[in-house]
Amino acid sequence: MLLLVSFSIQDTIWSVISQHVTTTEKLTTEERAILEWIASEGKPAHVRRARLLVLRDQGLILREIGPQVGLSARRVRYWLRAFRVRRMDVFPADLLAAATPAEEMPTEPVIEAAVVGARSPRPERPKVTIEELCRRYEVDMAHARHVAGLAQALFDATAEVHGLPPERGDLLETAAILHNVGFAFYPAKHHTAGRDIILEHRLVELGEVEQQMVACTTALHRKKFKPKRLDKEPSFLALPDEVREETLMLAALLRVADGLDYSQSQTTTLGQAQPSSQAIVLPVLGPFAGEDAARARQKADLWHHLFDVELRFVVEGEPAIWVQPEEGAGLEAVLSRKRKASGVLPDDPMSEAGRKALCFHFERMLEHEPGTRLGEDIEELHDMRVATRRMRSAFRVFAPYFDSDTLRPFLKGLRRTGRALGCVRDLDVFVEKAQHYLAAEVGAGSPRPYEDLAPLLEAWWGQREAARAKMAAYLDGKRYQRFVQEFGRFLITEGAGTLPPPAGRPVPHQVYQVVPALIYTRYEVVRGYEPVIENASLDTLHTLRIDCKRLCYALEFFREVLGPEAEEVVKEVVTVQDHLGNLHDADVACHLLIEFLEQWSEQERRERINISGVTRYLVAKQNELRLLVDSFPETWRHFNHPEMRRQLALAVSAL
Repeated sequence: MLLLVSFSIQDTIWSVISQHVTTTEKLTTEERAILEWIASEGKPAHVRRARLLVLRDQGLILREIGPQVGLSARRVRYWLRAFRVRRMDVFPADLLAAATPAEEMPTEPVIEAAVVGARSPRPERPKVTIEELCRRYEVDMAHARHVAGLAQALFDATAEVHGLPPERGDLLETAAILHNVGFAFYPAKHHTAGRDIILEHRLVELGEVEQQMVACTTALHRKKFKPKRLDKEPSFLALPDEVREETLMLAALLRVADGLDYSQSQTTTLGQAQPSSQAIVLPVLGPFAGEDAARARQKADLWHHLFDVELRFVVEGEPAIWVQPEEGAGLEAVLSRKRKASGVLPDDPMSEAGRKALCFHFERMLEHEPGTRLGEDIEELHDMRVATRRMRSAFRVFAPYFDSDTLRPFLKGLRRTGRALGCVRDLDVFVEKAQHYLAAEVGAGSPRPYEDLAPLLEAWWGQREAARAKMAAYLDGKRYQRFVQEFGRFLITEGAGTLPPPAGRPVPHQVYQVVPALIYTRYEVVRGYEPVIENASLDTLHTLRIDCKRLCYALEFFREVLGPEAEEVVKEVVTVQDHLGNLHDADVACHLLIEFLEQWSEQERRERINISGVTRYLVAKQNELRLLVDSFPETWRHFNHPEMRRQLALAVSAL
């Protein structure tokens, strides 16, 4: 059930936040000039919006702003939140164009500096020192200098691996000083804003190529690293080929160094590194070492993309992640490096295969916990929730081979964790799909789509904030911490909770003996829907989605011991599952929108709030739902094809 945040809680939170103007709401000189023009020349709705932003910039708190602009505190909060994300795009493009005289518009966008590259510098760029640039853009120098020191320590500790010349350490230090140059004025996208700030100036201490390298490290220091980012990042594409790899190495070290001051305390330091051929163990010291080490592990993703040697951050007294030890090693708690597979073997007893599968997804759950807590990338929470769901599905597969009393508390812990994550994830999905709808409306020329959905998005954001607060409280609580430690110990203890084989005649208990029937049983359940697909109800399609998930998870648990054809079978099942998932999301969204419209109809009449945009969005979601229902039989036919059954048979025959 969706969580509703009370107005009293919201007012308390915002009364604390509103005691000062945050850096996210600080206006640039250009923004202030445009807002003043809009406040004098614009339409009433735009005038109110411009005035509230100017008043906020002057230091007024929310309860003082509302009466002056004729808006409720809720509406003031909404536009301040929107401004932090979209800046001046909260106003129509034609209004901004009218507010900005043509002669003041730049002749070319800043980003072109990255595309032109080092060989075609822009002569009109103002020369500036690094110190002056930091002062002009209000860089937090305490954080910048501390990150620079950590980056230099990492550079020295990892020198045997990266092999960069010593002078690149100096460039890394400069990159660390400038990595947050865009934060004070553009916090939501400070990595790309910082890149553009660096490129639109001429830094007198750096050569042109070095400046390009620093701009690229700034662009890459934030957000989860994915290789496809490099195909779209202009500052990387503009680099000469001979320095691209070096730039990525510097960016990898900068990401980790920035993570090591995630607490913004400037107290975390690194102890003596302990290198080996597989890993570099880095002791993390200080009162906030646990928090900063967790963030550093997450931000080491680019390093692990580039190198096979792991960066392993250890904190004295910190609960370790319990993992399956290597064969021949003693049972010990170590900080895990992400494994690509669970390691299930054909002759494993089903109990130990279950332990391996559970351990693999348990590690995935813990791996995505820091990103879930941070909340910058909604996919982190999604991946953590998927890991809990797969473990719950694994319990259904492997429970017959364990003592039920042993498993019961772990299953309860997974259910509690899944519920805490699910409330936030559902709202993430609803908000994300509403934003996609808005983007499509803008592309189609709709005059004011953001205003039309403002009441809905504001309500969903409030619910999401409340759900995130409850989720954070759960993750910080003793119940979750105890579950993690006890479940971890169970997973590394071979034979724990395993039921003895029954006396008498032999009973199948090894993977190769059990899995063929197990997979086909789940496939039979899914195929049993065949007679009702054409006229299936939404409830029937929802249960089919659940059964498809169970088939998919079973295939994935044993993918390592099945034939290569299993890959194609999994893809086909996922296609059906995704179609049904989108259908289910559309159905839930329709119910939520109807509920919202019913609740707001009276308020719309009383406060003259226009919610016609929400009605149009409901119609769009209903049309989407109808299209997904009508097109599902074709998706099913592609899945329920003789070739797919042949692939499944070949995959299972490997056992």
